[in-house]
Amino acid sequence: MIVEYDCIVCGVHCRKSRSPAGLKVLPKFCSQKCSGIYKTQNKKGTAKNFTGICKQCGIEFSTYKSPSRKEVKFCSLKCLGEHQKGENNPAYNGGKYKCCGYYVLFMPDHPKRSSKNMVYEHRFVMECKLGRYLTDEEVVHHIDEDKLNNDPSNLMLFKNQSEHMQHHANLRK
Repeated sequence: MIVEYDCIVCGVHCRKSRSPAGLKVLPKFCSQKCSGIYKTQNKKGTAKNFTGICKQCGIEFSTYKSPSRKEVKFCSLKCLGEHQKGENNPAYNGGKYKCCGYYVLFMPDHPKRSSKNMVYEHRFVMECKLGRYLTDEEVVHHIDEDKLNNDPSNLMLFKNQSEHMQHHANLRK
């Protein structure tokens, strides 16, 4: 069965097919967009009642504000996302993460960083202790064998992996 009607939001004439069971509720809108506009305009307390300045882009904006919400600070989700990068992210922990059992630091300016701009914390602590960058061959050993204990007094430097493995062999004897 074909039903003809005019959209109550934009006035477009529509024709839609409906089954007899689907005629309990007659269509009113030409699209979901018009349905959303109608619902937004006809809810109580949803008029654009808040004007603010976006913390990210500085543009003045108007928006809907529920009485239960605190202050609206951003004009869009895009601006919110841009603002919450790095140190402004509520989950930011100083750029320190766990990876492969070690702590890694986000350091995009470090010359020995990985492709993801990460540096192992124990290597960075040893570099600070020595006052120079480590070579790729040098190995930092955790004396207490706790990979997460990066205290400078717990770290020992070896020239290469061979010397490091020899140290472990001597410990086993």
